[in-house]
Amino acid sequence: MTVLIVFIAGIIGTMVMTLFSHLLELVTQEKFNEAQLINILISRSHSPVEIGENHYFGWVVHFLIGVMMSFGLWLYYSKIMPPELSYHGVCTGLGLGILGVFGWSLILNFHSSPPQNRWILFFGQLIIAHIIFSMTATWFLTAMDF
Repeated sequence: MTVLIVFIAGIIGTMVMTLFSHLLELVTQEKFNEAQLINILISRSHSPVEIGENHYFGWVVHFLIGVMMSFGLWLYYSKIMPPELSYHGVCTGLGLGILGVFGWSLILNFHSSPPQNRWILFFGQLIIAHIIFSMTATWFLTAMDF
């Protein structure tokens, strides 16, 4: 049952985070859609598979990462610090956001043809999006009394 709760927390957290990114993208006209950026990076790599910007693969990768982060939150909360002491996900979200910026920076630096983007804005929204993710997943985990 715990695995299902943590899985659902990851899905819900990723959905809310992605909604934030999409709304911000609509308002600013910047490229903040993580799943589309994943697809662009794959399509510009030396992969024999041809995928478009809206291919489901980028969404699957994006949501799998969210589920893995949710499992990380669950481990952190159950082994190190209960969620009440982590300001309901804000601190853990900041940590996950910094981890996300680090991961994206590595990918972009090692990719042979990364897309053009205003990455500093993307990274800023990514940190806020991860705080939203962590707050949402933490709320769900706490509500389900994991």
